[in-house]
Amino acid sequence: MNIENDIAKISPVRAKAPSKEIDCETAALLRAVILPAFSSAASWAGLADSLRNKGYRLAFQSGRLCLMDRSTGIRVCGLRFLGIELRDLVRRLGRPTVVARGNGANGDLLITRPIPGTS
Repeated sequence: MNIENDIAKISPVRAKAPSKEIDCETAALLRAVILPAFSSAASWAGLADSLRNKGYRLAFQSGRLCLMDRSTGIRVCGLRFLGIELRDLVRRLGRPTVVARGNGANGDLLITRPIPGTS
């Protein structure tokens, strides 16, 4: 039994409720699947690719960086729930490029930086 192969076959956790309502078993599984992507990432683009392959993406909601379900756009949890601090990611990966979306402090991460003078 190879746990890496088993984890790779797992589909994204579909959380209907905020992270504070995820049971401890689901939280442990989510951390086991997601944390390796964060610890092995050498860049924001690499992290985004790894999360995309697992069915997730990152976005800011109300000023907090959150893990989102790619297929539904629903917030799964914040990074703190996973035990990750944004400032640690910024130290390691640099500052992310963020595009503001909607009202409030919401935004999406840009994987590649825009080239000035192009649309």
